[in-house]
Amino acid sequence: MRAVQLLIDGVENPSPVYLLKGSDGYLRREVVRTLQETVPAEARELCLEEYGDDDDIYSVIANLSTVSMFGDRKVVYLRRQKDLSDREKKMLEDYVADPADTAVLLIDDKGQNYIRIAKKCVVVDCSQVSEEEVKKYVGAVVRESGATMKDGALSLLYSYCAGDLGRIISEAQKLISYAEVGHEITANDVEQLVAADVDYKMYEMASAFTDGKTDKALEILAGFRAKGESPIRLLYNITSAYRRVFHLAISDLPTAQQAAALDMSERAVEFNRRMIAQNKKKISGYVVKLKEVVEYLYELEYKFKSGVISDESALNMAVAKLMAVAKR
Repeated sequence: MRAVQLLIDGVENPSPVYLLKGSDGYLRREVVRTLQETVPAEARELCLEEYGDDDDIYSVIANLSTVSMFGDRKVVYLRRQKDLSDREKKMLEDYVADPADTAVLLIDDKGQNYIRIAKKCVVVDCSQVSEEEVKKYVGAVVRESGATMKDGALSLLYSYCAGDLGRIISEAQKLISYAEVGHEITANDVEQLVAADVDYKMYEMASAFTDGKTDKALEILAGFRAKGESPIRLLYNITSAYRRVFHLAISDLPTAQQAAALDMSERAVEFNRRMIAQNKKKISGYVVKLKEVVEYLYELEYKFKSGVISDESALNMAVAKLMAVAKR
């Protein structure tokens, strides 16, 4: 099931085992919180347990199989990313085949450890949300506050935040704080109060790399990391920015049509076209270099999704490529 749907519907009667997949950190945290809140508030702190790479699966199973001394359901969160031994995999398979009815096992799955038990778990997809999911989820959050927000404003918020649900929610809360009960949050409110800094900073970083201003480009990248942006999210945003710039560089479509085709604002199209025009004058073979970079970034994304390289390695290799191309 999609994580957003779980958050919208809530969880009244939790299943015994959940498997979290996907890289959206906000969704993972919210799913964990939602499942933890199935424990009564007065017992919550005493009925929640978390295990990581340094813990043996035997300890996890023993905990799950032991009834809480407070008589409430317990939630056990397994964040073990280190490879499981055959013995541990067998123990986990045996437990999932006959789970305790007094516990919820929540597994953070970012590797290949849990393939054999996936069919017996509720798999929660925490991958990046679509625009329609954002409209449904954020719209509900806004309505709960007593305000309203129509499709146009929600679409603009999604675009400004590059689909990052954590940032979308943060910006939505800011918009709510400015809105009175019963007030409609408009696209103009979003335009005035939400900084579309992710997209524009990515384009600015791309321009800096292209100009050979690597110090500036790396400073922008460091700023994203300092704000907690994950490596895979940054790789996605870098790839998206270069893909759009490349398509703009080879297209003669009118601004409005190009904006619709690339899911960009018209302001972003105009901003990038000015940057492209300047770079075409200054840099020999600029479009060819763009094509080379885009193909390499797609290759890195494929390698990461295939498990060949880690997200950190993929991001580091992307930055190294951008710096190398800039120097040529």
